Amino acid sequence: MKRWTLLIFCFFTSPALAIMRLPGYAQGSDLRITIEERAHAITDVIALVVSILAIIGILIGAGYFAIGQGDRGRSYVVGSVLGLVLAASAYGIAALVIGS
Repeated sequence: MKRWTLLIFCFFTSPALAIMRLPGYAQGSDLRITIEERAHAITDVIALVVSILAIIGILIGAGYFAIGQGDRGRSYVVGSVLGLVLAASAYGIAALVIGS
């Protein structure tokens, strides 16, 4: 009895699950818009991660300054600010290319 119940359940729910798993462009929407949305989401996530890492680097550099290791602190701060500038530039270029 359990086998038949499972078989009937799978038979009737499989088409619905197949339709739900199809990407948007397979259901009639535009592939270009889908790719642009994903690219925009990816660039947002990368920019957020790099910004957080840069802020953490600046804080670590400030900590080294506070304990008297100025050279090591300066290298952390300069590297973090440079990474933040490069990430902002890359995000701006990606926004121009994606067209948002």
